[in-house]
Amino acid sequence: MPLRFTAIISALVISSTAFSAVTVKVPEEIKIVAVNDQEVSSGLLAKSQYKIKAGENTINVRYSGYFQHADNSHDILKSGIVALKTPALVDGETYRLALIHAPQDFDEAQKYKDQPIFGLYNKENKLLVQQAGTKSEQKNWFSDALFNNQSDDLTNDKAVVNQTAAIQSVSASGNQEQPLIHLWQQSSKAERQEFMAWVAEQSN
Repeated sequence: MPLRFTAIISALVISSTAFSAVTVKVPEEIKIVAVNDQEVSSGLLAKSQYKIKAGENTINVRYSGYFQHADNSHDILKSGIVALKTPALVDGETYRLALIHAPQDFDEAQKYKDQPIFGLYNKENKLLVQQAGTKSEQKNWFSDALFNNQSDDLTNDKAVVNQTAAIQSVSASGNQEQPLIHLWQQSSKAERQEFMAWVAEQSN
């Protein structure tokens, strides 16, 4: 009986270790492209947080800034993809990604996109690691998903959550343009910015 009990405890410990995770919060100007070489789906709805494994990770990120001008035109500025290697992240803790010396206007952003600086902070707002990047050849990380949840669980080594949803209802309708037009008309400025940013990313 004691040996059996020990085996059960050991199994529980191994199981809890295997599923240990942390939360990483992300601002809209930063797009997570991959975690530990596993692609993160680039959807229409921007995600504000992700679940990744506790411990050391490599997070591939890029800067993406949307700017609307006085004449109602817009520009989307994007950086190259930068690999940020984290220290050992503690199970159950929350961290956040942020831009260091973030640009304040379009002119600054045009220069910033060529050498963005990403930082990872803990819950005490302490900078744990930072990484600068340069504009470089892009790896085609992006998948075909359009709609995604507001948080992704990236704790699985073998696959990254890649959910598709509401677009199916659009495809099933008799006139595909009308639902999209309706969605655009009902969207807020921020939602339209997210959509335009998504469209720009699909061109890569």
